Amino acid sequence: MAQPEEMQIQVNDDVSMALLVAGEGEPVIFLHGAGGLFWDPYLDQLSNQFKVYAPFMPGVGNSTGLESILDVWGLVLTYYDLFDALELDSVNIVGHSMGGMIGCELAATDPSRIKRLLPIAPAGLFDIDNPMGDIFAMVPEDLAKRIILDQESEVAKAMFALPDDMDEKVAVVITQISTLNAAAKFLWPLPDKGLKNRLRRIKTPTLVIWGKQDGLIPVEYAQEFKAKIPNMTLEIIDQASHTVQLEQLLRCVELSCDFLTADNLRPAP
Repeated sequence: MAQPEEMQIQVNDDVSMALLVAGEGEPVIFLHGAGGLFWDPYLDQLSNQFKVYAPFMPGVGNSTGLESILDVWGLVLTYYDLFDALELDSVNIVGHSMGGMIGCELAATDPSRIKRLLPIAPAGLFDIDNPMGDIFAMVPEDLAKRIILDQESEVAKAMFALPDDMDEKVAVVITQISTLNAAAKFLWPLPDKGLKNRLRRIKTPTLVIWGKQDGLIPVEYAQEFKAKIPNMTLEIIDQASHTVQLEQLLRCVELSCDFLTADNLRPAP
């Protein structure tokens, strides 16, 4: 697996963002979910074909300035500032879960800044009759069952492994709590911040990937994204839950790379 470079960029007066960067070629920005950012096999495979920028959301890792961001709109503007700091006028966005939600918000707000949009099991919608799971009320064991289909898989073992050393274990748990705390600012008490009313504004070529057995955000939500985004392709992958990009790594990498390199995609009118 590649060893990504660690960068720190002052994106505006209030926010400094840490990033993991690897690869060469067309830039791709990966926006992580509420579980935080890890350089995983999916990102590693993407970096074989693209220059991958994976920023830590403000309040996560060494990214600072969360207190200055009041809401989702403020977070969207902060990511535009990051694009400017990286001198990226128009960029490909891949986002998982909450990161997929933010990617949709970015594309809906200013479609000219987003070249291609690839949300993976995006958050941002809520159906009271078929609600997504409340990650802020789950113990780790319950969350694990919700986001990974095969609990005996290497993916599950790697994701929830804790160090043997007690001090290191405590540090990992503290990091997990602080990461969820940052995510809660934009997802709690409900993840629906009105995105459903803005999805129609997304003109960017869009591919949404979803695990058929997603135990956190029901796969039925995928159909609402499909109904509202005018230029969207939907791929539902069997034998995968919420971390479909890791559970079905090769298929997701193939779909992602084909989409991000396609030369026949045009924005919706």
